[in-house]
Amino acid sequence: MTTAQVFRAALLVAISATAAAAQTQRPRASLEVPQIEVAASPGSAVSVVVGVSMPDEVHVQANRPDDPLLIPTVLTIEVPEGITVEAVTYPQPVEFAQAARDQPLLVLGPRFDISARLLIGEGIAEGLRSVPIVLRYQACNESVCFPPARATATWTLRVTR
Repeated sequence: MTTAQVFRAALLVAISATAAAAQTQRPRASLEVPQIEVAASPGSAVSVVVGVSMPDEVHVQANRPDDPLLIPTVLTIEVPEGITVEAVTYPQPVEFAQAARDQPLLVLGPRFDISARLLIGEGIAEGLRSVPIVLRYQACNESVCFPPARATATWTLRVTR
């Protein structure tokens, strides 16, 4: 084998390995939250909708998957003192066939919204509040479920009187 042939063979192996690694990388969720400040007064409730996007052909497990070994999709809102999360509402899951499974998965996506309702306490002071949001999920495609992952975003709430 000439040096050029060895180089070409090594290059093909490297390209193939890179392509295989790219196909098995854990897909990442993207979170979209309102970019404008939402105003709320003490004693009121406010809703926020978090948009979740996965790469095409990738879904996440439902909030309540059928299989206890699968990781549910859970949205956690880390509310500041004086604010409570009243409810988090997930969309209705759909069935998704996966090659190695007898039963379909219950999934969301690749694009979906999760809504939450927050209660603003009576005694909370006026001002801006940063509200961190964390999505824990397990992504799957037609052949594999990936290890669990997290996506984060921050939402801004203005408390006014």
